[in-house]
Amino acid sequence: MYKKALILGTNATQTDFINYLKEIGWEVHACGHKKVGPGCESAHYFHLVDTIDIEAVKKLANDIDADIVYSVSSDSAIRTATNISSELGLPTLLNTEIVELFHRKDQFRKFLNEKNISTVKFLKVKNSDQAMEWDTYPCVVKPTDSQGQRGVSLVNDKKELLKEISKALDNSTSNTAIVEEYLDGVEFSSNIIIQNGKIVVNEFTDRLTFGPTYFGLPKGHAIPANSITDKQYQLAVNDISKLVSVLELTDAVLYIQMKLYKGEPRIVEVAPRLDGCHIWRLIKHHKGYDLREYILKCLIGEDIDHRESTVNDNQRSILKFHHLKTGLEFIRDNFLLNREVVFNQFRYQDHEKVVPINGKLEVVGYYIYDE
Repeated sequence: MYKKALILGTNATQTDFINYLKEIGWEVHACGHKKVGPGCESAHYFHLVDTIDIEAVKKLANDIDADIVYSVSSDSAIRTATNISSELGLPTLLNTEIVELFHRKDQFRKFLNEKNISTVKFLKVKNSDQAMEWDTYPCVVKPTDSQGQRGVSLVNDKKELLKEISKALDNSTSNTAIVEEYLDGVEFSSNIIIQNGKIVVNEFTDRLTFGPTYFGLPKGHAIPANSITDKQYQLAVNDISKLVSVLELTDAVLYIQMKLYKGEPRIVEVAPRLDGCHIWRLIKHHKGYDLREYILKCLIGEDIDHRESTVNDNQRSILKFHHLKTGLEFIRDNFLLNREVVFNQFRYQDHEKVVPINGKLEVVGYYIYDE
């Protein structure tokens, strides 16, 4: 029986999964390159091991005799977890090749276009000169292999493009950036659970954004996804189903970000993991099922008995983030809420300085309410 887990990462989202595993009786180990984050205290044991150091994590997994090695909300950590689990014969979902495909934004966009799924014009660049041929504005510039909106910019002209390319390259481990045509519609996303080749869950939520002010950063999420019509919803379902079929996915946990473009949905990015925004709690509140449970069952091969208990269909549930600019001092009293909420949580204590994640506007907590 599976009973010992090694979780890679100790941030607030990893802690959600750590807490679930503890609740159902697992022994939980967590690791990170620094003893920072609530997961350090929530896990039964914390180990000072960098989550991207594959050999060190592999040794740790062997030393503690882990039954599973896993991570939620982190692209780099799920790559490590997949690699190590494959080598050690531990449970894993996607293979390393597909995880890498999702991680490399240029390769994934090329793949989608070739398969005629959510086609979007793009250009891969290694330096500013290679971007000179680009002629479609506005456009989006981003590193091909980073997460958390680091180095992502909305660009309106050639001069701005050349400037932002440098920032994107600086945030890329492979010194590679991608330029894509800007998709001008609303944003939405879906958490997907696939088991035995069947899509068990495809739960859409609206992605609430700041717009150009803090481009790419979410204000929060909402369910149901009222921003799209029934027809747009079905088109999105069709694209996701086609992607699952083409990749021949059998068991998987995916987080898919999408936008409307000229009224039709386009897949923006796919992560082979749960989202990093605590959407599982929003879905559990509104629909009554727990994605953390489904992730674990999918990973260890237990059948998922998917059941929903939707609240009032006329009710919309909202998850909103508490935000603060990078480097500022956190004071809880500055975030007093003037509405009734069903959940409220902060990531910082009073007088702690907000650490850089995206380097612009950081999440310092979140809350959920109904309207």
